[in-house]
Amino acid sequence: MATDSHSVLLVVLLMGTCGCFAPRGYILTHSTVPYCLPYETTGRMSSKSCRVDITQVKEPFSRANLSVMWTNRAVSDAMKRAGMTELRYADIQTFSVMNSVYERRRLIFYGE
Repeated sequence: MATDSHSVLLVVLLMGTCGCFAPRGYILTHSTVPYCLPYETTGRMSSKSCRVDITQVKEPFSRANLSVMWTNRAVSDAMKRAGMTELRYADIQTFSVMNSVYERRRLIFYGE
């Protein structure tokens, strides 16, 4: 009986640290939310998409707040590769490990 309650407690604890009960987990977070463009139209249908990654690594042990951030390409380069001429809407996808020690944000643009 005690083993069953310990197992349930362990599962609930792991679910809480992975973001199952909160929008952000302490160990791992992966979410996709709409990103509002200033000229966004009401329609959210498009045939093409492109992605731009923004990656950040933070030093978690000292209070110096040291971090490194990089991106793979500019939006215009990604649009050209996808053959896009018009942006309609965008999503932002966040992948975070160990409470943002490693964090990748991906902007996903949709358009024609």
